[in-house]
Amino acid sequence: MRDLKWCFSIYTFVKIFFGFMAISLASPAFAGDIKSDVDPETVSQSRSTPLGLYLSPKAAHKALNDNPKIVFIDVRDPIEVAFVGHAVGTDKNIPLAIASHEFAPELGRYKMKANPNLLTEVKALLERDGLTKKDPIFVACRSGGRSGKVARKLIKAGYTNVWNLVEGFEGDKNEDGARAVNGWRNAGLPWTYKISERMAWSVNKTAPKN
Repeated sequence: MRDLKWCFSIYTFVKIFFGFMAISLASPAFAGDIKSDVDPETVSQSRSTPLGLYLSPKAAHKALNDNPKIVFIDVRDPIEVAFVGHAVGTDKNIPLAIASHEFAPELGRYKMKANPNLLTEVKALLERDGLTKKDPIFVACRSGGRSGKVARKLIKAGYTNVWNLVEGFEGDKNEDGARAVNGWRNAGLPWTYKISERMAWSVNKTAPKN
């Protein structure tokens, strides 16, 4: 009788152990290798996400060097990317919205038109690189707001390993209104104006028109 109980205990332990291992192996790729250096309590609501995965530019740069398969997307307007520059290592420019030629006096700028193909383009990018919704995606914009919005859209669509670069490429404004406080460029990390064909956003038939 004792032998039967002992065998049952061993069986139960093995079942639980391998069940735990199966869950661990099914977890997002590289999740344990990416080290966040951002306190979630300091992240504003516009930059926050349900997953709570945030990175500074330096931490993101290190992770990208350690894990080349991490997908890194820039969600700014393509013209903004062309004139302001972007982080070296960006896989794709997939804009959240595109500037129109319609001026909005109340905003003091031109109106932005949403990119209706955002999720489709992200899916195509992952499929191009043989990746899934479980693989890590880094999202960046100017200063963390738009990337936060895109991250939330991706998470809602079932992506489970989405990280927001909360400082963005240009960073926050100083007292004089210049974006010189933080961000990828101000951290002295590699950046460029040159856009590769592989990174460039492609206008298609269903893209917003000016």
